[in-house]
Amino acid sequence: MSKFLFIALLLSSCTSNQFSGYVYDYDTNKPIKDVKVNVNGVNSLTDNLGYFELEIESNSVCRLFLIKEGYASKKVIRKPDSLGTFSKRSLKNNRIYLYKNESDFSKE
Repeated sequence: MSKFLFIALLLSSCTSNQFSGYVYDYDTNKPIKDVKVNVNGVNSLTDNLGYFELEIESNSVCRLFLIKEGYASKKVIRKPDSLGTFSKRSLKNNRIYLYKNESDFSKE
């Protein structure tokens, strides 16, 4: 299994029962299609725009795992804020970036 990745920026909206975001290639800044996304045991794949969306249990910690052949796997954890919800501030331009396996950043 590939090593965990560095997070450049994170676009994930964990509100009510929805968890969504975009996955991009770090080097090309292009969306990555067919990334396997697992959030709290629920699976999805990214579409042509790198977008994914899942239904999750509200007010729970989001444990996000991303896997794509040719890329280092990634783990991200996002916790609810003090009100038990997830902040929506300025998420429009944030993204999850994956590094290719041969990238210097994917090696520990």
